[in-house]
Amino acid sequence: MSETPRPIAVIDTQLLLRATLNAKSLPARMLFQMRDAYLLAVSPDVRAEVQDVLTRPKIRTKFPQITNEAVARTLAVLDAGLQITPETVAAVSRDPKDDKFIALAVESKATYLVSEDNDLLILNPYQGIHILNALDFIRILEKLAAAKPSTESEDMQQDEQ
Repeated sequence: MSETPRPIAVIDTQLLLRATLNAKSLPARMLFQMRDAYLLAVSPDVRAEVQDVLTRPKIRTKFPQITNEAVARTLAVLDAGLQITPETVAAVSRDPKDDKFIALAVESKATYLVSEDNDLLILNPYQGIHILNALDFIRILEKLAAAKPSTESEDMQQDEQ
């Protein structure tokens, strides 16, 4: 029996910030607890933007819960992702700063681009990429997990509990 490949997803900076801010938020659940359910695509531009935002003194003062440890945890997830460098970044979104997410999604052949940004959401679908919010992405991941046949070792682990 062949294993179903995990979908590739791109997550925008705002959701990565929210995941870092609040460990109990939907973005945190998606980024940290469900990360084995999909492949996170990351580009150097996206990683640099996330690191910049999470280490800005103004942001750190406003949100003291963004600790060095929280930043390191988020960056570790990004560093473990599928590293992609888009060759071109076309002007697609109403907000040019969002084009890097579209370019990454296209180049990585992502199935999903996850965002709460209306400038991105309005483009759904774009070249076969589903652009959706965090809650809808989590629901899709839950459906995929429910449809996935368990392996014999997973059955044995459940029996032991």
